[in-house]
Amino acid sequence: MDEHPLLEPGETSASLSPPYLYILTSVNIVDCTFDWPIHSLESEGHRLIAFAQSGGRLHLEGHSIYAEKGACFLLAPGAKAQVEGSETGDHQGAVYVIAFDAHRVGEREPAQEIGLTLPYETRIDVTAMARLVDLLEQTAEGAANHQGCKQVDQIKQQIRLQELLVLLMEHVQASRSSSDAKLAVQESIAYMVEHYREEMTVEQLSKMSGVARWQYSALFQTLTGKKPLDYLTELRLNRAKELLLLTNDPLRVIARQAGFKDEYYFARRFRHAMGLTPKQYAKTRGVSHPTIKQDVSPFSRVVVVGYVLGELLSLGIRPVGADMAVIGRKVVYRNELKNISDIGLLGELGKVKALCPDLILYSSFRQDRMEELSKIAPTVSIDRLQPTYSRLMQVAELFGKEEQAKQWIERYERKAGEMWRYLNIHTKERETAAIFVLVDGDLYVMGMRGIALTLYHPMAFEPADKVKQLIGEGILFQAIALEQMSEYHADRLFLLVGESERSRTEAARITKSAYWQSLDSSRVYVTEAKWNFDDPITRDRLLPALPRIFRLP
Repeated sequence: MDEHPLLEPGETSASLSPPYLYILTSVNIVDCTFDWPIHSLESEGHRLIAFAQSGGRLHLEGHSIYAEKGACFLLAPGAKAQVEGSETGDHQGAVYVIAFDAHRVGEREPAQEIGLTLPYETRIDVTAMARLVDLLEQTAEGAANHQGCKQVDQIKQQIRLQELLVLLMEHVQASRSSSDAKLAVQESIAYMVEHYREEMTVEQLSKMSGVARWQYSALFQTLTGKKPLDYLTELRLNRAKELLLLTNDPLRVIARQAGFKDEYYFARRFRHAMGLTPKQYAKTRGVSHPTIKQDVSPFSRVVVVGYVLGELLSLGIRPVGADMAVIGRKVVYRNELKNISDIGLLGELGKVKALCPDLILYSSFRQDRMEELSKIAPTVSIDRLQPTYSRLMQVAELFGKEEQAKQWIERYERKAGEMWRYLNIHTKERETAAIFVLVDGDLYVMGMRGIALTLYHPMAFEPADKVKQLIGEGILFQAIALEQMSEYHADRLFLLVGESERSRTEAARITKSAYWQSLDSSRVYVTEAKWNFDDPITRDRLLPALPRIFRLP
């Protein structure tokens, strides 16, 4: 029997969804001007949102998604949303909103789904801009000229809508191929963390991941900031440092336990990385590092916009201003923020200018604010999505405090290792975990951000399978409903609760839910949302708080 030309191998005609017709109902071009930057959208029917002329944000229930030029979103019927356009560019935030109904063939009422492999409420980045804009403009023009009685016009509009949907599907498929490769490399990184004592080559790792050798190395360096073999050496050296401080074993034994076959090669690599021989490093056991005297900072009036306030304070640098509206009310070190002026969310220009700063550190999500702030004082961008150590070192380099930052990292790694060795007495090896956070009553599941950087540690927990998917897709956190919590089931669950009344009320509802009540009470933990930051101060103070969170003596 000949194979069906439209079926994938192993698929049967019975497994195909029924065909759908897509009927355009309206096309609107939302002009988000400076005076009215945010517009609410109608919630009837399916909607395709296209930021085709400039960037902006899509505000959904519980979270917002940043959109660059070319970003598109698909919304399901009934989903509430607002669009916010950028104030930059030739077009001031013009956003296309195309509403349509999906009908299964033979059914009168519109369906609640479209029968296509397109994700809802997820950013789809379209790179074929000319094609996207051409289809959008044709669709808008056709809707404006449509008289409602010409079948030819109706069919043309259906075809244009289908072409738009196909264009999005093509970009989703291309993005998933890239995400699959990224996830495969991340899994090989996890393998390295587990098996760093074993011999391994880049060729073996790339074959294991199924990613081409050239692509593997590039993705690996993007994810870790290091080449594969350099990362492997760092894992081995970190283990060697732990053993040197905790045991009196001979160097040849420590070298072998850390994954080095040659004691002399190990000693050379250790001295090159640490500036000390292994024996000299072992003698620092129990000795606290003195404070390094730093040169006078070239900046005396620093203003911080965004997420690097903790990095500054951990280096002994007090800014004159920071956006305290959010961070100042939620962090663990709020008592140390006296005499720091509040500049408002995103840094209100008038308040920033009044402080006469000689440096502005910007680490927020609205990059279009950088240009305005740079007119007041030199402005340096610190990527808030970087790992803690990278942010700390970037700030330290600005103020000549690199050595102090390196010492903090070394002390923290040692303390983290000691804490997890203690906690491992009460946990099984490599259990899985999932972390949920309540912010103003909205529930989120965490990827690799905030407290996850501490809990998803090589000596601690592995992310639950579905959390690994989020991490592989680069999703730092995701809004979910209570009914979806069970999809992230793990050996241990953590619920972090914000201080608002809505969060406390929602926490009570969660802990009384059938799913939560079905869990082993010794394996679920409720604590404060203040721990869900990943700045150096929070991470440092979290370690001694972990036994309390785990309810240990």
